[in-house]
Amino acid sequence: MNTTLEKLTDSLYIAWVIGSKDIVDALKNKNTRTNIILIMGMVVFFYWASTLRPFDKRIDTAVYDEGHSSLTVGTAELADGYTFRFYEAASIQEMERMMGYKQLGVVIPADFDQTLASGGEPTLTGYVLWVHRARAAELEVKYSRKFTELLGQPVRVEIGENFVIPSPDVETSGVHFHILFATLFVVITLVPALMLEEKRTKTLDALLVSPASAGQVVLSKALAGLFYVLLGGGLFFALHWANVTNWGLALLAFLGCAMFSIGLALALGSFIQSQQHMVIWMLPVMFVLIIPAFFSQEPNLAPGLKAVFSWLPTSALVRIFQFSMSSSAPLDQLLINLAIALVSTALVFAAVIWKVRQADR
Repeated sequence: MNTTLEKLTDSLYIAWVIGSKDIVDALKNKNTRTNIILIMGMVVFFYWASTLRPFDKRIDTAVYDEGHSSLTVGTAELADGYTFRFYEAASIQEMERMMGYKQLGVVIPADFDQTLASGGEPTLTGYVLWVHRARAAELEVKYSRKFTELLGQPVRVEIGENFVIPSPDVETSGVHFHILFATLFVVITLVPALMLEEKRTKTLDALLVSPASAGQVVLSKALAGLFYVLLGGGLFFALHWANVTNWGLALLAFLGCAMFSIGLALALGSFIQSQQHMVIWMLPVMFVLIIPAFFSQEPNLAPGLKAVFSWLPTSALVRIFQFSMSSSAPLDQLLINLAIALVSTALVFAAVIWKVRQADR
């Protein structure tokens, strides 16, 4: 047993020595540093695009009206440019499901019109998505002010702790897709060069006649790639922490996304002979893996196409990310998607190891 543990420790040490050298050499490269900065900027842009911005003046509101009041009209524009868009629901549960990408849900009490007519201050029960829970007090003030402006007399919106955690089949943002895109992009941009450079300088041959095995060489490249992924992933979770409801599942999904992306990138670097060919292949590979993942949950997608898309590893990883930002994770769906991701990752790494061993002959 000690011998097995020693072999494992030695193997990891050799992989780390090679991988750490790759990291240091890459960071000395100006193009690599520029790409890292661009990717970090992309993560920040995704965050900015997925949050409410000061110039966003449309307030999409899901409404459950207990008394069929006069408030539930389609669209109402305020003097300062803000626009209410109301979407009526038949129950509170339907209202919560309808919220999706909407900023607000409100329950209008049955006596709303009577309270307004008597000059009183009616109270609307407000609901916001889980991600906005830290801003509940601020949003109460904002929406109370906007409804007051809309109706011409004081109206109070009380949110309290009415936070809607989305169901696994309801999207509330594209955040779970953003992390896939950012991870795949950083890996495809940076990691194939780790293999291409070894082939260009003929150092791969030297590594293969050293004590390092083909598996250790591949592991070293994976560790170097993981370093780049952790930079972007760490920033992503620092910005999007409020979206996560299950951190264990979120980190598992991120690790799965990282390892599949790294394996795929190393496979491209192993089978493609030059940087020029890599540029040619990069776009179709990203297209095949990213576009289906984006549309895999589209309700209007043809059933046959939806079934095909669901078996792609990127679609499976997006679903796992979505579960980590939802109220629950259906066990059967979670296991299927984990299996797809694990099998796909094992296959791409097996292809890389096979190709490296071929080079040793």
